[in-house]
Amino acid sequence: MRKFDPWPVFFKREWNRCWPFLVGFGVTATIVTKMSLSLTEEEAAKSPFVQRHRKSLVRRKERKNGREKGNERMVWRA
Repeated sequence: MRKFDPWPVFFKREWNRCWPFLVGFGVTATIVTKMSLSLTEEEAAKSPFVQRHRKSLVRRKERKNGREKGNERMVWRA
């Protein structure tokens, strides 16, 4: 007598429940990636979001390396 294998039943049920979330995550990730890769260096320099995070990133790096402010320069690449 053949044993019952529960895995195909489990995966079918879970796929039917979760596919909208997986597809939504994939679409969102694609849009975010496309938008962020299309930014130019000039647009990034003008962006308040990038400026805010660049300052905190430089401060964090300076604290980590024990360097004074102004010794490191962050370069944002597209």
